[in-house]
Amino acid sequence: MNSREKFLSTLSFNDGSQNMKVEFGYWAGTIRNWFKQGLPVVEDIPAEMSGEEIIRGSSASLSDDTGETTDKNVIPHFKLDSYLVKFPFDMSPMLKPEVLDENSGFKIIKDSFGITKKILKNSSSVPLITDFPIKSKKDFYNYTGLYDDDYCLRLPKNWDNLVITLRDREFPIRLGGAPFGFSFLARHLMGDVFYMLSMYDEPKLLKEFNDFFLKFIMNYWSIILNRVDIDCIIILEDMAYRSGSFISNKMFDEFMKPYYIKFIDFLKQYNIRNIIVDSDGLIDELIPSWIEAGVTGIFPIEAVNDLTTIRNRYPRLQLLGGVNKKVLFNDSNIAKIDAELDKISKVMEKGGYIPHIDHAVSEDVTWEYFKYYREKLNSIIGE
Repeated sequence: MNSREKFLSTLSFNDGSQNMKVEFGYWAGTIRNWFKQGLPVVEDIPAEMSGEEIIRGSSASLSDDTGETTDKNVIPHFKLDSYLVKFPFDMSPMLKPEVLDENSGFKIIKDSFGITKKILKNSSSVPLITDFPIKSKKDFYNYTGLYDDDYCLRLPKNWDNLVITLRDREFPIRLGGAPFGFSFLARHLMGDVFYMLSMYDEPKLLKEFNDFFLKFIMNYWSIILNRVDIDCIIILEDMAYRSGSFISNKMFDEFMKPYYIKFIDFLKQYNIRNIIVDSDGLIDELIPSWIEAGVTGIFPIEAVNDLTTIRNRYPRLQLLGGVNKKVLFNDSNIAKIDAELDKISKVMEKGGYIPHIDHAVSEDVTWEYFKYYREKLNSIIGE
């Protein structure tokens, strides 16, 4: 079975399906460290990548429009499958990026979404957002006026050839991810503070926001879904921290659930069977709401969650991720890795679960422990 066949079979809970040997991705700094610790170099990491930028555990990139770097070193070393390859899409108003200020230490840019951010040049850090394009109801109406209905301008430059090429592909592809989500996109454009306060001060604004972008994404993606067989939809939310969700179930029901239901009903027209929510943090209180709205799976199931309990409580929920990366840190040991893999093995036996480290592999993970973990997990999957 190729990577795509394994992905679809596993998430369909097929008896005797061959599971995937995959990782979601790695920090660029992690791969650089591993080169020094024993990983053979097939292709150097681009010098311009900061240490925390992610190298995806996929074997291909469909277009330069995705802005993603794919793995050329770890996949061949462990004979891994290709993880989900991102189908390029653009939800921005397609503004022309501007450099507002620059010196030897940083530059300040306004991106295609109209978000102003400060980027440090000499260190690895997440860009500092200094201004959001939507800070009021008036801003929202002005912002939506920047969009038009010429969706073909948003298709990949190699669109017609790509449609033909993807018919015989051996890897799974996903549509969605950053910044698409019924909470994440609003926070992306408004900032967390204005978004959260709007639930009380401007509830109508948030509903108009999701009304607008739901219609936009359905009109836009219908062009893609009519011609490309998409394997998975990713809805990015990141609605929780390690202590729990920052959106209550009541908030979800009012501000998000109606749009989930309409969106998933739209996807069913195209026979989309795998609808995955991406959220970090402790998500146990959110899972029932997602399932009620029609979601079929969750990712990346960070270690703050109890993977075994989730599987036992929701036996038909698709699970992706779930391996605690902390057992691969320098202060860990083989016994802790074995215990983690024993838990993973038992969850795999129940089906519908693709195991990999819970999010991108950070620089804390040593090559020695990763190598042990990956070889043993490959062996477990092979058995």
